[in-house]
Amino acid sequence: MLKVVIIGANHAGLATARYLLESGRPLEITMIDKNSSLGYIAGATPLLIGNKISSYRNFFSADTEWIAKHVTNFYTDSEVTKVDFGRKRIFAEKSNGKKFNFKYDKLVLATGSRQQNLIVENNELSGIYKLKDLKEALLINQKLSTRKCRDVAVIGGGYIGVEMAVALQARNKNVSLFEVNDHVLNTHYDKEFAQLAQQKLSENGVQVQVDEEILKFEGYNGKLTGIVTTQGNYSVDMVILAVGFLPNTQLGRKHLTCFTNGAYIVNSAQQTSDPDVYAVGDCATSYSKIFKDQMIDFSVADALHGSYVAAKSIVGEKTISDGTVMTNAFRVYGLNFFATGLTTEMAYKRGIEIEYVDYEDWVLLSAMLNNNKAKVRLIYTKEDRYLVGAQICSEADLSGSISTLTLAIQKEMTIDELSFSKFFFYPYFNLPNDLLVKAAQESEKK
Repeated sequence: MLKVVIIGANHAGLATARYLLESGRPLEITMIDKNSSLGYIAGATPLLIGNKISSYRNFFSADTEWIAKHVTNFYTDSEVTKVDFGRKRIFAEKSNGKKFNFKYDKLVLATGSRQQNLIVENNELSGIYKLKDLKEALLINQKLSTRKCRDVAVIGGGYIGVEMAVALQARNKNVSLFEVNDHVLNTHYDKEFAQLAQQKLSENGVQVQVDEEILKFEGYNGKLTGIVTTQGNYSVDMVILAVGFLPNTQLGRKHLTCFTNGAYIVNSAQQTSDPDVYAVGDCATSYSKIFKDQMIDFSVADALHGSYVAAKSIVGEKTISDGTVMTNAFRVYGLNFFATGLTTEMAYKRGIEIEYVDYEDWVLLSAMLNNNKAKVRLIYTKEDRYLVGAQICSEADLSGSISTLTLAIQKEMTIDELSFSKFFFYPYFNLPNDLLVKAAQESEKK
């Protein structure tokens, strides 16, 4: 019987196990994770902090218990200390000190990512928190409940940092958001869209500090008291770091081929440079449909897709990943942002010649009540006019529209093809000539 070992039991690891179990093949599946609370959906942390959910206990992968019951072995509170890739053997240690080891035929690395620290003076002070796991989220929530915690700084202006700033402001804290670049959300959104989010933050009392680098933290008796930046000194009671993640690849870095940031490089079947070792989730690269090259996409959607491909490959079914186009969405004070593919800034940095169109219109017929406007940007290559990126901002839920655009980019649709695509129409949902079609038709005027 084929022995499959999965190291890591969060989204990617659990999904791989589920797909393997659902295959119906005779497999001996062993899962191992260093934590006891498994399957926590980290995206729930801003909701937890902002008192937007009834209980964090409802934000775990629903099938964790089912998977634990049906795999052959399920080890928690157990850390893998070494992988002998030559002999195909795993060495691990329980939290109580008990050591054990076992063999594998196929190994799946689903070790995720680790949050970066800010390498500045006094970064070990009490009162500086990260956002990676449930334990840290509960500590933040506990400290926010104390009267002494009034001034909070969020460092990092990505969408997680923005959502945390909103959540903290909902707790009646004095919130400052620090970003080293000239606008927030620079990974997924162009400046014109990012400024809409910054405006919403400012209108609701969040101090947005862009173009500002953290130089050091200040403290007294081991406790945080302030921040020193390139623009001034700030008194704070708490700092939340949202400065990005790095792949957690210490176990296989010396044996497997890695990307520039340390992620395991995988092929279209999620195999690493060792054909019996697969990598899924944040510890692995993704193939970019746009760049035609390896890249990093820290997203649950990409992790689940990779897990499906890996499981199919392990059981001998040929399923090839069609790559990623990086899709993102978040909400700030009722304003929804959606993005997929490249921003114009990304394209310029990569030397890709692009054009783009901006279009704004009502989502529904103008006579409809409870209507909203939407701002759309479509980005396409200058020579062959392939869609390579899109951004949408609206108070309406246009998640379906961004999913459509994601699929259009994956299938290498041109903006001209989108401009005469047929969409259904019904007054409750859209315009007779769909918003995306009308936006694409703007390119004909260029």
